[in-house]
Amino acid sequence: MMGLGSLRRIKPNPLLAALLSTFVLVSVVYYSLDALIDWQVRIAIQKDAEIRSKKWTENFFETTPSVSQMIESGVAPEKDFAKLENSFVLTGVIRIKLFDSEGMLAFMSDNGVLAPTQFFSERALGVFDSGDSIVFLHAPEEKLGHPEHLRTYVEIYTPAVLPSGECIGVVEVYLDVSVLEAALQDSFRQISGYLIAGTIAVLLIPAGAYVGITRQIIRKDRQFLEFTRYDQLTGALSRNSISGILTRQFSEPQTLSRLGVLFVDIDHFKQVNDKYGHSFGDSLLRHISHILMANLHGKSDAVGRFGGDEFVVLCPNINPHDFRKLYGRVMDVAQKAFQHDGNSYIPSLSIGAYLTAEGDTEKTALHRADLAVYAAKRNGRGQVFEYSEELEGLFTQEDPKQTA
Repeated sequence: MMGLGSLRRIKPNPLLAALLSTFVLVSVVYYSLDALIDWQVRIAIQKDAEIRSKKWTENFFETTPSVSQMIESGVAPEKDFAKLENSFVLTGVIRIKLFDSEGMLAFMSDNGVLAPTQFFSERALGVFDSGDSIVFLHAPEEKLGHPEHLRTYVEIYTPAVLPSGECIGVVEVYLDVSVLEAALQDSFRQISGYLIAGTIAVLLIPAGAYVGITRQIIRKDRQFLEFTRYDQLTGALSRNSISGILTRQFSEPQTLSRLGVLFVDIDHFKQVNDKYGHSFGDSLLRHISHILMANLHGKSDAVGRFGGDEFVVLCPNINPHDFRKLYGRVMDVAQKAFQHDGNSYIPSLSIGAYLTAEGDTEKTALHRADLAVYAAKRNGRGQVFEYSEELEGLFTQEDPKQTA
């Protein structure tokens, strides 16, 4: 039996105690940090996905008049189905499903039509009844065959609300969040190393960095979505953005008879590129874009780059007198010499002008402005041509590209 004297001779080992304490502390910090990071990453991904899904859904319902038809009949018009697929690339959407007000599956983006066997979703019906969205985060599952199961994705059920405010069903959106998840995890890997090696007091410093990096990554992700609204070369709105504004204008009946549309084409742009080089051509595009934006009529006016050397200007609530003054100013300013890299060039613009009237649609408005710019080019370029009914059918037998 060990006596009291023997017990007194057993001295504690400070190094061992320190190592043991450090190991326990590091283990606690490691597992706590791992759980915290995993929790915060999930929250950040779900919140970001919910915002992206909401923006995509609002834009989809504003720019797709046939959405009611998709839910009622399960079929998407070919044009709208193509637009739907194109929008997926910009926002990370993998697929969507549309459910009617009774929770029955009406449309799947996989093939554009409803499968013969209908499917009831209790989740969709619950979202329709409550009006609240629900979000699910899924990890990759290779054993399942569909592409979205091979990556991290978020599944969001949200009410299908038309611009009028009417709820007609539920939309289920699948968002690919693999890139965002990888970015968050890579960023936090270095931070977690410093946290594990430090003390509880030092933990506060990288924790603050962790929050800052999280916000920075999410902010960059949102900035990417914002960048898609604009043409990066000229600063004007992108084609999709200006088309979306045109669509929304015709969803507001009070503006239909007051919308001015200018279709602007830079004459001989290909020859300018060939003679002076693409750098000169890019600078000329920016120059014309700035002229258009600097001479707008009001804050609600918009300029978008519609094609290579084509711009569209939309002027809501404008009268004929102000409309003519606007494009007159544009022509006057554009005819001044443009300088770049020691080269001087006087730009020439062909402009088609159209002021909408009752009964117009976004398609007829753009078509008539396009006819007018075609007439301007056919009549010698470097001028503004206002649409008139005489232009209808005048160029049906000719190829517009011949006058580009």
